[in-house]
Amino acid sequence: MYSSRSLQTPLVALLLLLLVPTGPAGALSDDEKRVMVELHNHYRAQANPPAANMLQMTWDEDLAAFAKAYAQQCVWGHNSQRGRRGENLFAITDQGLDVPLAVEEWHHERKHYNLSNTTCEPDQMCGHYTQVVWAKTERIGCGTHFCEKLKGVEVTDIQLLVCNYEPPGNVKGQKPYQEGTPCSQCPSGYHCKNSLCELIRGPEIQDVSDLVTEMSSPLATEASDSRKTGAEGPGKSVSSSGLNSGLGHKWGPLLELLILLPLVLAGIF
Repeated sequence: MYSSRSLQTPLVALLLLLLVPTGPAGALSDDEKRVMVELHNHYRAQANPPAANMLQMTWDEDLAAFAKAYAQQCVWGHNSQRGRRGENLFAITDQGLDVPLAVEEWHHERKHYNLSNTTCEPDQMCGHYTQVVWAKTERIGCGTHFCEKLKGVEVTDIQLLVCNYEPPGNVKGQKPYQEGTPCSQCPSGYHCKNSLCELIRGPEIQDVSDLVTEMSSPLATEASDSRKTGAEGPGKSVSSSGLNSGLGHKWGPLLELLILLPLVLAGIF
């Protein structure tokens, strides 16, 4: 017969287990997010032929929330309400979410794609691959959901993964990227890191308020010097004395007219 103390121990352990905080349903773990971004950047940096303008991709929580909300609908098909977002889907039945497998499957479509004429082999899919290596896309967010039934296919008990991208790829008539030496066509404000164009952040970009301060400082100094010396060079009207003298010239003739008007009226009457 078990004592009350022996029953309390597993009960406390169970309660502690239930109280352990977990991530929100449908959200990727921090490790899965990291792997998702790293694999995208790996395949982007290894583009063949090499890409001259490939941007580095980063995780975006807003996109992740959007993707998670759609994954929860359990639909096998692209979200018609995704707006200006790219989208990749992946589903797996025999195990839980496998991020490396998902990105590998998307990239595997490369063998069917011809970059020179931007065409895909007949009866093959290439859109997942082209989104992965779309040079101008630089943000990704993904969500997942376990679906007992998946609308659009006769499959049950399936793990659905949805990834959304900004800016979107697969623009008709455009190549995924420009061929050339890696980073040779990085946009302004980017530098080269691991064969990708990385957005310059932190101290390498000057704060806007600092720029405003630097731009206004010479004007403030010039105004101060003008007040001290009374100098008003050509086109300068920043000192208070310059403003006052300008008003005097404007109102002087009118004041004289107002003074003479009573005298004229007195002479008439």
